[in-house]
Amino acid sequence: MNDPITALRTANQKYRSLQHAAQVLLRRAEAAFLPAVVLCKLAANLLLMPLVQQIWALTVRFAPMHYLNNHNASDIFSSPAIIGCIVLIAILIAFWTLYEFSVLLHGLDLARRGETIRLAALLRASLLDICHAFLPQNWLILPYCIILIPFTNFFLASNYITQLAVPEYILGVIRVNRQYHPLYFAACAAALLLCIGWVLVLPLFVLERKSLWQAVKESLSFVKRRFFRLVLLLVRWALSAMVRVTLPALAIAVPLYGIIIGVGLQSTQAMFALSRAALAIELPFFQFLLDCGVTVAQCTILTLLYSHLRGDSPVETDGRSYRSSGRLLLTAAVAGATLLTFVLAVCYYVLPANDELRTMLGGSVPIVTAHRGFSAAAPENTLPAFQLAIDQGCERAELDVQMTKDGVVMVTHDTNMRRCTGRNQNIYDLTYDEVRKLDAGRWFGKKYAGTKVPTLAEVLDLCKGKIELNIEIKPNAATPELEAETLRIIRERGFENNCVITSQSYETLCKVKELAPEIPTGYILALGVGSYYDLPAADFFSVESTFITSGMVQQVHLRGKTVSSWTVNREEDASDLLSLGVDDIITDKPGMVQQLMAEDTDPDSKLVRVRDAIRSMIGWLDAEDEPTPEEETIADAIEDPEELLDAA
Repeated sequence: MNDPITALRTANQKYRSLQHAAQVLLRRAEAAFLPAVVLCKLAANLLLMPLVQQIWALTVRFAPMHYLNNHNASDIFSSPAIIGCIVLIAILIAFWTLYEFSVLLHGLDLARRGETIRLAALLRASLLDICHAFLPQNWLILPYCIILIPFTNFFLASNYITQLAVPEYILGVIRVNRQYHPLYFAACAAALLLCIGWVLVLPLFVLERKSLWQAVKESLSFVKRRFFRLVLLLVRWALSAMVRVTLPALAIAVPLYGIIIGVGLQSTQAMFALSRAALAIELPFFQFLLDCGVTVAQCTILTLLYSHLRGDSPVETDGRSYRSSGRLLLTAAVAGATLLTFVLAVCYYVLPANDELRTMLGGSVPIVTAHRGFSAAAPENTLPAFQLAIDQGCERAELDVQMTKDGVVMVTHDTNMRRCTGRNQNIYDLTYDEVRKLDAGRWFGKKYAGTKVPTLAEVLDLCKGKIELNIEIKPNAATPELEAETLRIIRERGFENNCVITSQSYETLCKVKELAPEIPTGYILALGVGSYYDLPAADFFSVESTFITSGMVQQVHLRGKTVSSWTVNREEDASDLLSLGVDDIITDKPGMVQQLMAEDTDPDSKLVRVRDAIRSMIGWLDAEDEPTPEEETIADAIEDPEELLDAA
């Protein structure tokens, strides 16, 4: 009974000793180390990533393809310029990540040995420590550094590497198909084992300038003897670091939101302006602080583990006092972020809603488009789905059109009718009468059994005067007249001013512009990278949400065009896109997006409830001192009897 308890106590004492050593280490290094951390993070986000994005944009612009989308993505392998650009960007990002670790590990190691740290000398020495990364036998250290980015640089990963992420529609396929789950978990496990097994590779590579394989061999030998203890230590250390970094952020946030609530007691509009500004400034600021804190914690534990590997004595206080710059730096950063927050709040409060600056700061209200009708509540691309979208109050509904063998434009997404009707044939091989016999609703539920595949004309008749339409044309070699017939039906029903035309085929958009230049056209991109913004036949771009960034939205807006995002079905994705300033959100769940937009218009309803609770409490406390209506009437009569008579 006592052995497990004793073991736990011993382990806890060792962990406490490790924490103490970390505190001493950071106290020694603080004067130069913490400014180095902030400098590295700022340089990565303000210099490195804009440089990388500019290199990519210029390369794609001057390459033969000019931009990448889902149709020409495979051509990337035939362009030496694109391949060279990707290699260059990967080397830059990996080298910077390695340099950042070198600076921090080198600084902490100097502090561990009790040596003086000078910032300029630290930056120079750290660069020399990693030059051997370019030796052929060490090249694999660079891909390893790229793998580490999501684990070590959250701010960079979440704000700038969006276009390297796996598209959401692909992740959706993985989530739905269980056969992919083992591969997904295996990949996650492999990444975790790599990080643990190679935990000392960076300190050995940087501080001792060992070759990669020497560092890997020594790290694996160290981890092998204490694998489970090391895993528990790293997990506990990571959780502790998150708590230690989050608590100061909360200490800053609580007074700020107290001020916001206090302002709200006097002016609801001012409270909304201040809350929106806080979300725009303070939230990224806290994220940046969290990123800095986590990186410091990671480098500290690596330094202490490296010290243990070398058998060095624990870090102990030496009785010296060390100059502290961390608190001063943090105070200055907090003061600056707070000042920017209040400046932005004034802009929100003073500027009119349609002002260009206000719009640029995030004041636009996007359109909510029901994807294939209200497809979460009714069979997609059917009359019931479009009716539900109308009932939901959606501004626009998206639909897909294809043509039958005998030239009738039908509303259906899939070329093959099997998924939604059970008929394993392409629509262009079926006549209108054959398509009308199919059941497009039974797959969704018994309630909709017998629902027919509608014609475009039927949908237009249902939606006219009630909702706008986003009509996606799906061209096919078997139906070359699809574009012309679609436009004829639109004009026949008088829908030209109440619809937009979209397509994944740029050639189709060119045809539409030639036949009906008055109808807005949108280019659908499952992959959108490069300088596609100037394509003349596209008035807006409908982009898979994964590839939408703030820079892309700004570039499109500068050209007087708009951005639609598809298909957005998660609250966190919708919230992010709202903050990016997209103009149209295409979703299967319009109610969810509408609710988020209402909350965005009324920033943080929780603040409103807290404000109202405080206001009611104050009102209850002062209720005894408030005059009754009769007393107010008497007082008014005494003060100005003529005004009272005039009012009567």
